[in-house]
Formats: sequence, C-alpha cells, structure tokens
Amino acid sequence: MLHHLTLFKNSKQNKHITKHRPYKMSVNCNQLSTAVWIYDIDNYRIHWANPAALLLWEADDLTELLQRDFSTNTSEAVQSTLRDYRHTFEKNQSVSMFWRFTPKGITKEAFCQMSGYTFPDGRIGLQCEAIPSPLLKDHSQHNSIIMLSTYNMDGVFISANPAFNDQMGNAVEQFSQLFLTPEHSTEIIAAVKHQEIFESDYLLKTNSGNLWFHLKVSLSHANFTDSELLVQQFNIHNRKLEQIQLTAQVNTDPLTGLLNRRGLKELLEQYIRQNIEFFIYYIDLDSFKMINDSMGHSVGDLVLKTLAQRLQNNATVTGQASRFGGDEYIYIVEKNQSTLSQNHIAEQLITLTNRPYTDLEGNPLLISASVGSACYPDDGQDINKLLLRADAAMYMAKSKGKKRQIHYQKGMEDILQRRSLVAKHLHLAIKNSELSMDYQPIFDTTDNSIHSFEALLRWRNPLLGLVPAEETIQVAEQIGIIVELENWIIKQAIGDLPLLREATLCQAKIAINISGLHFTEPELPAFLLSVLAHNQLNTADLQIELTESTLIKDINEGFFCANELSNLGISLSIDDFGTGYSSLAYLHQIPANIVKIDNSFTSRMEQSAATITSIHHLLKSLKLTTLVEGVETPEQSSMLNLIGINLQQGYHLAHPKPLSYYLAAAKLKQSALLS
Repeated sequence: MLHHLTLFKNSKQNKHITKHRPYKMSVNCNQLSTAVWIYDIDNYRIHWANPAALLLWEADDLTELLQRDFSTNTSEAVQSTLRDYRHTFEKNQSVSMFWRFTPKGITKEAFCQMSGYTFPDGRIGLQCEAIPSPLLKDHSQHNSIIMLSTYNMDGVFISANPAFNDQMGNAVEQFSQLFLTPEHSTEIIAAVKHQEIFESDYLLKTNSGNLWFHLKVSLSHANFTDSELLVQQFNIHNRKLEQIQLTAQVNTDPLTGLLNRRGLKELLEQYIRQNIEFFIYYIDLDSFKMINDSMGHSVGDLVLKTLAQRLQNNATVTGQASRFGGDEYIYIVEKNQSTLSQNHIAEQLITLTNRPYTDLEGNPLLISASVGSACYPDDGQDINKLLLRADAAMYMAKSKGKKRQIHYQKGMEDILQRRSLVAKHLHLAIKNSELSMDYQPIFDTTDNSIHSFEALLRWRNPLLGLVPAEETIQVAEQIGIIVELENWIIKQAIGDLPLLREATLCQAKIAINISGLHFTEPELPAFLLSVLAHNQLNTADLQIELTESTLIKDINEGFFCANELSNLGISLSIDDFGTGYSSLAYLHQIPANIVKIDNSFTSRMEQSAATITSIHHLLKSLKLTTLVEGVETPEQSSMLNLIGINLQQGYHLAHPKPLSYYLAAAKLKQSALLS
C-alpha cells in the first residue's frame, strides 16, 4: 500500500490548466487533512486513498472504498472530461477545479488539484488532492463548480453531470436550448469543428433565470471514432454583472452621461465593421475657459450638461453624442438616417449649440460654439484620422471668427503648424539646456508621509515659451527622439532622488512616466538598471507610470517589457485610469501595483463619489492600490480617506516644484532650527 506520494501544487486556483511543479519533499499523505486519492479512469475505481479521502467518500474503510464500482454513477460527460484530463496529464500539466461529489447520496463540494499518476502497466490515472469546501477560507469560488454536458455533433444532448442537471434542469434535449439566442449554438459548433476548442461568455437560461456562464466547448472522442461536444460551464454571473456595470461606467462621461472617448471609439469601430457611412461633427465651445475661470466650475459644469442634453434630445437630427474631453463634443450621424446634407446638419448643430445658456441663478450666458465636420469614408477610413480632420476643420472655423461650421477639406491640417514649429525647436532643447524637472509629492494620508515624487518635464523655449509636457512628448514621438528625451528625464529624475530624499527627510520613490514607443525598446530595462546603479539606488526606488493610451497601443504589440521590469523589482502603475482608453483586461495582463484614477473623477466627486468608489472596490478586489490625482480641496481629500483611498496627489497637498525649491526649503528649516 502507498504511504507517500509526490503531491503537485497549483498556485493559481482559478486557472483550469497550468504547469505543475512537485513539492521538493515527500509528504506523508496519511497525516494530511487534505483528501488524496488515485483514480483508475479506465476501470472506474479508486486505486488508493488516504484517511482524509475516506471521510470525503463516506467510506467505512479503505477496503470498502477500493471495491466501489463508479461506472454506474459516472455520466458520459464526466468520463469524457476525465479522458480529456488524461491528455493534459500526458503533457505534464495539472488541472484545478471545483467538483461536486455525492458519496452515498450525500452532496459534497471540494476544490480539486488533479495530476497524472502512472500505473505499473503504463496507463495514466488521476491523482487528486481535494480540499473540502468547509475547510476553504475563501467561499467566493463555490459558484464555479464545474458543470459538464455532452452532445453529438448535431447538438443533440447525450449526458450531463449532477451539477449541470441541478442548474439547467433535466429537460435539455438540444444544445441550442441553453441559449437565449439559439443561433449561438450553431456558431459554436462550427467554431469547434474548425479549431477543436472554443471559449466565451454567454447569458444562458437556467432554473434560476438567465445567468452568465463561461463556456469551454471542445471535441471529445467518446468511442475513439465518433466525435462529441464536451461542454464545460462555469458560473460567472456576479463577476460578469460587475464587469458590465464598470464597463458602462468606463465608457460613459460621469458629468454628462454621454459616451466618453472610449465609448465613442467602440461605436465608430462598430460602424466601420458594419460598413455604415456617417458624418462626424467636432463641436467646441468658444471661450469656455473664461466661463470656468471667472464664474467657477459649477457654472461651467452646468453649461456642459446643458449642451449634452440638447445634443441627446435633438429633435431635428438623430445622432449619437459623445463628450470627447473638456468642452469638446463629437456628434455622429448615420448618412442613411438623415435626409439632410452634411452642411445642413452642421448648421442645425450651430443653431442648437448657440442658444443662450444660464448660470446657477438662471441668468443668461451667451456662449457660442464652433463645428468642424468630416465624412466616413470620403474623408478617411481611419478613426483617428477622421477625428483629426474634423478637429482641423473646427480650428479653421474658430480662426475665421468662431460661431460657425466648416467641412474638412484636404490640406486643412496645415493650420496646425505649431507642431512643426515645436518639432523644429525640440531637436535642440537638450543641447540648449532648455529642459528642467519639477517634482510633485504623492502623499500617504494615513500618516501624511511622502510616498513618492512624480517627475514632471518642463520645457521653456525663448520663442515658444512654456511648452506643455503632453505636447512635447507627442511631438517627440512623432519626430523619433522620444527615447533620447525620456532618457534625459530618467537620468535627471533618478539623479535628483537622493537630494529630494535628503531635503524632505523621507525615503520616497521616484515616479517616471514612460511613453508607449519608449516602452517597446528592448534596451530600456538595462538602461534603467545602469542609471539606478550609478546613483546607488535600488530597483524598489523606481516606479514607472504607464498611461492608458500607452497600454492600448502597445500591450499586444512587439516588445512590451512590463513583466521584465516587474521581475526586476521596479513597480508599475497605470496612469490616467478612466480617461477613455481603459479596459478591464489590462488590469489582469499587466503586473501593475498601483492604478492612478484620472483627476476628472476627482473634480466630480463632491457631486457623486459612486464611480470613484466602484473603481476603488474593483481595484482592491484585484489587490491593486488606488492612487487619486487632482485633489484640490480638503473636502475631496477627506472624502477619499473615508472611501479608503490614502494615496493622494494634487494642489491641495502640494504643487510641483523644482529640486532647488526643496533644497532651499530644507536649508531654511535647518537655519530656523539652529537659530
């Protein structure tokens, strides 16, 4: 009789199939509280079991358990699954899954880690290590108990395990009966015939109503001649609802309720896939900044919401409105949904947007808008180019006196000559010592300590003046000097960190934003290590910030060094989360430690903190730390503390300052103490 086994441990319990690794030492299975047994798949019998397994299987003793014949109560669906598992075991892989057992009619659930066991005759059996559900600390996974069913290639039901029957009922005769849209079954069968395996999420009909499941459908050779469909179902209903809700929030502008950039992008991608021709109108309020600055953000927000309502309730022209950012809106009209010409629609929008607005007391405000338009596919077949050309037309309308509309014409991009001028001077900015750095502290409000300093680029040119950092980075990417520019930033910021620490008496990190193009450079990790070593700093002293625009462009392209940097000990953070490009998938694909919520959420928080609270709870569930930027008032900081967000950045806490400021402040403080 076996007394010792080599057990296999799977570190990711929610992954169905993973590489297994043996423990480094032999474990006495008879002393384990975990149930362990070996199962002969071909003969439907347990080959060996430890005392804990006897309890799980309600066995009188080991002899009685070994004599049980499981063929009677093992459905074809379960047997097909076990055969598939054997193919997995042959590849030196293991399987982790929640299973339901019914020994002697008693229902039990356990998390099972299954791997291969080779019998003396060379056959592969199943070795199982099972943790009964009462022993599990985390009960959140119990809804993921595997549900199994099999069908012939025409979709006719063959067999199912008890978990399937409990949830789906005993009246299923066709695969198509599971779906709200029966056509899905035909699509899945066709996909499996083509690629042998198919996975996706579906809303299915169950005894408890419509629920979301993750389906894994594969080919199973039951008789080694006839193919069957093996369907594995996992209940993901609660998680899916949370994802749908958060996706809706991420696609929607919190102030106006309109689509944001991300939602607009998805809509336009759908139109293009379906070959729908459309007009795109770029709307920008004239002199809106003056309203915000002179009358306050409350009045500005009222104007923005009023315009959004007008666009949504447009009775003259039916279209889809989006808040593109700030006081910029995009309005999409399908060609076949309107009898009006492109220019006529634009004139209607001018009339609509230029009606008087009111302040909080109902006093009239005269605000105009300018509109630029482009047409798909006539003016371009790429979303970004269409937006750029509509934007160029809008700027042309502003340059001609505002409060008017202009349709894009070829060459209008030439009015945006500033970028060419910026590019011309940027080439010499480093050589001419025009670049400098400011550092803004990020505070941990639990003890009001400095968690890190964000490094912020400043470029002052004699002709252009102070050039915005975002514009500088964009132009640097376009003219191909982004690596040179950001290498200068990295050297300067890391070199300043020891002085910042000494001046502020803290051990803060330095946070540096890296562009997407630079992040695909294979040499980046080695360069970071060399700069850190030169300044006698560790990898733990550096934090790299990745903007969502970086992620959407580069996460699935070429060299993406996030994992390498993380393995080196350099922490990663996702910057500007929620600005329009975010995707929940990135939170799982990138080894980030911190997610920085965009300041647009902070500015609306005093009206409603629901969105920022929901995002924080999601990030917390994913074991990610939330950081909020744009904290401008004590009230905002207090609300964030109540929510549980303690990493904060903003003008209320500290303004960005150059290194010289921190050194001077430290010197002044020291002088005061000495005196």
